[in-house]
Amino acid sequence: MSSSDDIMRKETVKNRVRHYNRKLHVDQKNDEISERYAGDIRQYLDYCLKTDQSDGTEAMLDYLYGSLMEQKVKKTTWERRLAAIKKHLAVTQRIDFKREAEVTSELSAMRRIYGEEGNADLIRIQGKSSVNKTVLLNMICKLPSREKAICLVNLITANRPNEMVRMKVKDFNLKNQTVDVYLMKQKKWHTKRLTQEAVNMVMVYIREYQLRYEDYFVGRVYKGGRYESVEMSVTGYWKSLQRWTGLSGYNFRKSQVVAMHTAGADLSTIAKQTGHKSLETLVEHYLTVSDSTVDKYL
Repeated sequence: MSSSDDIMRKETVKNRVRHYNRKLHVDQKNDEISERYAGDIRQYLDYCLKTDQSDGTEAMLDYLYGSLMEQKVKKTTWERRLAAIKKHLAVTQRIDFKREAEVTSELSAMRRIYGEEGNADLIRIQGKSSVNKTVLLNMICKLPSREKAICLVNLITANRPNEMVRMKVKDFNLKNQTVDVYLMKQKKWHTKRLTQEAVNMVMVYIREYQLRYEDYFVGRVYKGGRYESVEMSVTGYWKSLQRWTGLSGYNFRKSQVVAMHTAGADLSTIAKQTGHKSLETLVEHYLTVSDSTVDKYL
């Protein structure tokens, strides 16, 4: 065998190994089930046990039909349940829904039921409400330093919960009053502005808890005040905000959008701070929740 043949054979083996590793990694990513699906999958599996049904497409259709006809859940909730169960069945049962024509047909029929006149309330979209920003700031100012810093940053940046839990100390540029945020929806980094009050509280928080450059900004604090640099779950963060303020991260987000709009900011300025890619989405899902702007012109 010539040296060139030997080199070609080695390169071929390397290619095969590389291709195999790539496919293995991609398959592992495809089999990951998002944390946000956990609750809906658990409810579906509980239903399977309760009704003595095998985990599969028939049980899924039965569960979704009951969700619509008996529970009368909102269409957004129904679609979320469907997405969660389909992902669960694709991973655990290896079901390819592109090949399930009958299943697709039944799902289409259920969606048409949502469009019937008697189900108008089930397709109404009602997002989280905004809160008067001054009232919210007064509430936040009464919190301890860590909670106050986190809530101020969440409010001013209008971050989504999944953006807050991923932020690290190194993402802040306190001198320039900015913070770099990784937008999960757009899969890109975006720089947002901070107020001087937020900067001051972040500095107090960092100093009190001796946070380091690579530490998570939110992290986790145990009883006794011990901080641990871990990425808090979105559910855990939601519970923390509820405990501190009685509100959710989306209440914070909408409150900031409405406050900026009421103060006279145009849509492009608001989107620059919030990270919205679509101005249409900003108007449809955020600014329509405020009646105060309409009231001024009545």
